Amino acid sequence: MRFDLTDLRLFVHVAESGSITAGAKLAHMSLPSASARLHGMEEGLNLSLLERGRRGTEPTEAGRALLHHARAIARQLDDMR
Repeated sequence: MRFDLTDLRLFVHVAESGSITAGAKLAHMSLPSASARLHGMEEGLNLSLLERGRRGTEPTEAGRALLHHARAIARQLDDMR
């Protein structure tokens, strides 16, 4: 399992916006690139992080745990700056 900061920021954007499309836009990346990164995260963990539906996405229980940690990392990075 290897995530980089770009992966974590993307995941936060997707989880908070409820949409992979909107999250990709907020992360300044293409939809195919964002989808590939999210798929890679899920594959690396062998877990589903997002429930995808007609009306968007919602974090799974594992996704909510990751979101908590990703937000903490973002805060720590801001503090470090």
